[in-house]
Amino acid sequence: MITPLRARIIARPRLPKRTRTVTCASSRPRQEITPAKVIEAVAGKTATYGVMLGTANWIVSGANPIEQYHRPEFACLGVLCSAISAYSVDRCVAQSKSVEEFDKVSYVETGRLAMIIFTSILIGCSI
Repeated sequence: MITPLRARIIARPRLPKRTRTVTCASSRPRQEITPAKVIEAVAGKTATYGVMLGTANWIVSGANPIEQYHRPEFACLGVLCSAISAYSVDRCVAQSKSVEEFDKVSYVETGRLAMIIFTSILIGCSI
């Protein structure tokens, strides 16, 4: 093989492999709503019903919330309110797409406040 005297051999340098990084909302994993968050929402809604109905029954019937626990009609009302709360939170879990949306729809902060108020009512009645 005959080559010219000053021939250059051009070799392509090895470049590092490129990786493609995609950052968009669809690539993020969906945050799951934990069972503890669902239980907290159910307890909060039930406490909200308990504060409203317990105080109304206390005004109307004269029985404080601790006495209302021992009456079957009020106990059945409490079980009914718990079932309604569980059903509505279950619907919220099915419809919400994120944890933040679940917190807004199920009124978690309001439920926390109602749990504190309901506990203080029970402690106040027992003293």
